[in-house]
Amino acid sequence: MAASDPQPAFAFRVEIDGFAEAAFARVQLPRLERDAIRYRSGNDPGEAPRLLPGLLRLGECVLERAVLPGENDFFNWMSTAQGGAQARRNVAITLLDEKGQPVRLWKLRNAIPVALAWSPLDASVSSVLVETLHLAVEAVTVETS
Repeated sequence: MAASDPQPAFAFRVEIDGFAEAAFARVQLPRLERDAIRYRSGNDPGEAPRLLPGLLRLGECVLERAVLPGENDFFNWMSTAQGGAQARRNVAITLLDEKGQPVRLWKLRNAIPVALAWSPLDASVSSVLVETLHLAVEAVTVETS
């Protein structure tokens, strides 16, 4: 692969502290947004306010996977979090190249489950049952290889 070719997004690995390795069909990484604080002094001759960097807001990480017999990890994690128990876990999402080598790593710190949903049960279609887990995170770091 030439250095100028873009990185495909279909090969990745997700690791969650305390869980056995799970295969995911889709991962939506958290969106990072920073507030812009508008500030203008009364004696500032300019017409536009100055912009200062404000707080960083992190969106949710969304994980989707097929439901497998005997697996109830996400429901149990969600139930633990609802009971007020310590439910924070670190999540690592690794993007892999065509040889299976890591090229980028997203580290999500102190993730907690905030929503869990399942695809509809529908007898008229041929599809697998998919569970979708939404995670709120406290911090995101990105490392490249």
